[in-house]
Amino acid sequence: MSNGGRKTTDPQTGKGWFYEPTILDALPAHEPAVQEEIFGPVLAARTFDCEDTAVSLANDTEYGNVASIYTQDNGRELRIAHTVDCGRVTVNDCWTSGIGRGKGLEALDAYTKTKSKSLRI
Repeated sequence: MSNGGRKTTDPQTGKGWFYEPTILDALPAHEPAVQEEIFGPVLAARTFDCEDTAVSLANDTEYGNVASIYTQDNGRELRIAHTVDCGRVTVNDCWTSGIGRGKGLEALDAYTKTKSKSLRI
């Protein structure tokens, strides 16, 4: 099921390159919209009945950039934050993605080539 997703147009030009904010739900786990990050105002929502299922759904993706946990239970927040395999976890808030593994200090190693030089004078 989908809510939104219609192409919008600029009232002045009549041209349109954007889509309305869209919520996709009841998608199978293998769907690209569930597995991949969509660069647009799209949310692929999944439902779950228990904490273990929530963690399993979150960890069942190839990419693990950011997870957002919404709860009033501090114990639950700590358990889920510890077991979700991603680069960044936010609680009761959602920050922009791309700040997790790829932009932390640990990521600098991937872009660093150590070189030693010596010069006899």
